[in-house]
Amino acid sequence: MVSRSRRTTQPHIRNMNIRLSNQLNMVGTCLRVAQSRDHSSVWLGQEPRDFSTDLSTVEIGYKIALGKAALADTSKGGAHDARTQAETTLENTAHVLARALALHFKKTNDRARRVSVDLTHTQIVQLRENDLVAKATDIRNLGQVIQAEENASARGVTAARVEALTRAIEAFQALQRKPRSRTLTRSTLLRELETDTAALIEQLRDLDDLVLQFDGSAAGLRFIAAWEKARVLIDRVSAHPFSTLSN
Repeated sequence: MVSRSRRTTQPHIRNMNIRLSNQLNMVGTCLRVAQSRDHSSVWLGQEPRDFSTDLSTVEIGYKIALGKAALADTSKGGAHDARTQAETTLENTAHVLARALALHFKKTNDRARRVSVDLTHTQIVQLRENDLVAKATDIRNLGQVIQAEENASARGVTAARVEALTRAIEAFQALQRKPRSRTLTRSTLLRELETDTAALIEQLRDLDDLVLQFDGSAAGLRFIAAWEKARVLIDRVSAHPFSTLSN
């Protein structure tokens, strides 16, 4: 059963306004419900397959939003250099796609291409900035080609993962081009977070329509009920399933 506690689940979003923190907590709860062992079998590999693709997109956006929330929380209204955070995001995102590609090439017995992406997280972290961008770009470009191959998406080589890496590359390059004295203020980060969170809520609305289509079994009905509970915005203004979140 999904907890409806008012306590925030992410310490670094406690200092944001209540509406934003509640919305992000709700997104996280929806992800946990869908990916739990109780419910994941309902939608994994099942129609409508857009649910799996769109859920992956939400997960990536959620992690990016949490990163910005953490930066906003530590900046305390003043300047904050986001380059380190952007570099970490790039390293992690590149590693995830690289491992997915390595697995795909292992399954297809493609040793030649596997060697180029068979990288550990430590190997990626040790790359210098320009080398990191170059390697991440190579991984992204390879992902763009491979994502259409049979069973590639089942191994994690998805359009969402490729897009996430593209965004991580662009974000890091943008900060590389700025002098370190030009930093993001907390207010700027919160404005970006407001926009990102609104996009996540809109994506959840699309998932609302898709989740209703899993009504063909008892397990599917339980999943729908759990999803609806997770979609309750935990505050006094809007506390009902499938909230419009317009306040």
